[in-house]
Amino acid sequence: MSDFSEQSENSKEEILAKSRRSKKDEGMEHATLKGNKLGEITMAIVAIPMLAFAILCGELAVFFAVGGSIAAFTFGQCLMEYRFTKRKYHLVWTIFTAAATIICLGLFVAVSLGWWDKSHFLGWLL
Repeated sequence: MSDFSEQSENSKEEILAKSRRSKKDEGMEHATLKGNKLGEITMAIVAIPMLAFAILCGELAVFFAVGGSIAAFTFGQCLMEYRFTKRKYHLVWTIFTAAATIICLGLFVAVSLGWWDKSHFLGWLL
């Protein structure tokens, strides 16, 4: 029995030593994750009314800028989740959000330079 308790004690010490050497602070990692979640919620609270207002006012450049920013943010999250899990679900969302980011960026440029106006986008609504 004493052999087992000594071995257990040694492995605990090894784990603690390894944790100290890794220079990771679990509390800081937890705070960062909580901050990221709060940032996502705050971004949604601000972005959804901005998108609605941009559509209602016909401000397509604003719509595509905000939409592209949301898509780019989501792309980053989906890409990291796919790299970690290798699940097809995350791959599909990564491709979808990458395409949405590129499309929004292209349409933002087109609207900003006057190559495309609101009569081309939801002209029947606006």
